[in-house]
Amino acid sequence: MNRRDAVRMALVAGVALATGAAAPKGKVNAASLVQPGDPVYGNLHGQVTIIDFYDIRCPPCRAMNKRIHKLIETDHDIRYVPVEYPILGPAGMLATRALYAARMQGGYRRMRALLMSQKPVPTPALMQQDATQLGLDWPKMQAAMAGPQVAAEIAANLARGRALGIHEIPAMYIGPVKVVGGLTSADLRSVVAQAMREQEGK
Repeated sequence: MNRRDAVRMALVAGVALATGAAAPKGKVNAASLVQPGDPVYGNLHGQVTIIDFYDIRCPPCRAMNKRIHKLIETDHDIRYVPVEYPILGPAGMLATRALYAARMQGGYRRMRALLMSQKPVPTPALMQQDATQLGLDWPKMQAAMAGPQVAAEIAANLARGRALGIHEIPAMYIGPVKVVGGLTSADLRSVVAQAMREQEGK
């Protein structure tokens, strides 16, 4: 999705998008969407929460991931919460299963960083290679990937996104501001600043 399409979709949905417009009244704040067990990057108690619905195989999602991580390296008042939302097909679903299985061994961050940077399409063989590279127990991972806990966690994320009407990704809540589509680094900083102003009541 290009920038023009993102802006158009946001406006149609009544969403504030890096334009200085206030978020519609009654919209949820990102902080209220965070659930126990969600991974958190940045400041655990940051003033602004970014909750990011993404698919590992989504190129715009990957681009946003890089921009967000670059931002939280310099802005220490942000809490970033990625929500795996594998809606683009079997490859993304497989990678998400591998990521959740890796999390059960304490390997979430390392596996996520690897998966979000890999160009090859995820396959069972590649997931095994990744697990070995990261020092994870592949047989245990493989069993977990097919198990009920991973399935339930992914189903919960999908239900959470559907309840919010998310059909396009990336889709983010930045404080009280909902963004559909990718943002440039400058626009991302602008929306974060807007979110901070709105939360401060200024």
